[in-house]
Amino acid sequence: MVLEDVSGSRGVMVSGVGSSVWVEGGRLRDGGRRGSSWWREIARIREGVDESGGRWFREHVVRRVGDGSDTLFWTDPWLDETPLCERFGRLYVLSETKSFTVAEMFTLGWGLDGAAWVWRRQLRAWEEEMLGECQTLLSNISLQAQITDRWQWQSDPDTGYTVRGAYELLTTLDSVTMDDAEHLIWHSQVPLKVSIFAWRLLRDRLPTKSNLISRGILSSAAHLCVSGCGEAESVYHLFISCSCFGSLWALVCTWIGIPSTSSNTIRDHFVQFTYLAGGSRARRSFLQLIWLASVWVIWIERNHRLFTGSTSTLTQLLDKIKLFSYRWLKTTSVTLVLNYHSWWSSPLLCLSLV
Repeated sequence: MVLEDVSGSRGVMVSGVGSSVWVEGGRLRDGGRRGSSWWREIARIREGVDESGGRWFREHVVRRVGDGSDTLFWTDPWLDETPLCERFGRLYVLSETKSFTVAEMFTLGWGLDGAAWVWRRQLRAWEEEMLGECQTLLSNISLQAQITDRWQWQSDPDTGYTVRGAYELLTTLDSVTMDDAEHLIWHSQVPLKVSIFAWRLLRDRLPTKSNLISRGILSSAAHLCVSGCGEAESVYHLFISCSCFGSLWALVCTWIGIPSTSSNTIRDHFVQFTYLAGGSRARRSFLQLIWLASVWVIWIERNHRLFTGSTSTLTQLLDKIKLFSYRWLKTTSVTLVLNYHSWWSSPLLCLSLV
């Protein structure tokens, strides 16, 4: 059986599963009493209604936008595979355009003074900041007028969804989860701009010297890392293997009290740093945040050295990681606020994660 878009602007029928089966408003409609019991179960799995069904189907089907006319702006997972209503929940609650498509929002304008942003009330300062982050995320999006929107089965984009493919996915789900760093970049206590940066980092879309040379922006003579180590500045080198910046990870692990990790890719390093030390879910969330803070500090330092000529020592960079992570966590941890000075030496103890 192959899931396939057949027709419709707001409602799309799914072929091969009988009549009265629709994708509407970004959701599979189960047909109510008229729908078959097995189709209702598929709809429940698609939406992750209960723990037994999980969210595996939803997490492996993404929306590919062409002209944007069949994709809901807020509720479909069309941008970085996470619905904007989840990433910007407060804006979604206040929005008067909840049912608008991507095409409608684009036509009205989602830029700084765009008419697409209609609110129930005037936004507060922190909500304006969230809107700015959303607009930054949308700034490079362009629609393709001659291409229709479609759903895509991520595990096999060429063939599409098959029962065999779903079975193979479910039987190897644990290993897929461990190998995939995509979901780790989104953390509720980390600023959105840092998560967007991490999204670009994992896809090697940062303007490192190697990437700029490959695009013809820099000459090949300007390939050396800003640390002065004498190696070419690629993503992996800059964040992991550089004799200068790479040494920062050992200091971070010593500060936290976890073993050092070694890996051949950025993604593997992220997953290993977050999971291999073991512990509770809260502990993994903490390590996830520290990794994001560390790569953010490395990138800021790289830019300072490149554009201003200023240089920080590894100890100073570690202190910046401590400061960033403290600021991100303090709003939700009373224990941390009361132990500001202890954070510098025993972060896990301050968070009661030892």
